[in-house]
Amino acid sequence: MSLETRIPEMNEKELENLQANAERLVKSGSAKQQAEAERLLPMIADAMAARKVTRAAELAEKKVTRAKDLADGRARRAATKKAEAEAAARPDDEDED
Repeated sequence: MSLETRIPEMNEKELENLQANAERLVKSGSAKQQAEAERLLPMIADAMAARKVTRAAELAEKKVTRAKDLADGRARRAATKKAEAEAAARPDDEDED
């Protein structure tokens, strides 16, 4: 499997390492290594940008879900408190006899 086909499957840490190695090879590698590194750097940058967008979307979705969960919890607590207050305010049928 060639490196360029593996790039989309790499995680962030692997992409960071690959980018660092490619940047190093551009500066100090042989002519063939420099050419390959220069060819791969844009692909690496695109993959890293895509990961960043995906991660931001995941975090935004998680934030919305968390906010909904908190709102649901507050609503349940308020409903319970209201029901308890109404039950306490109702006169007991047994006490009237």
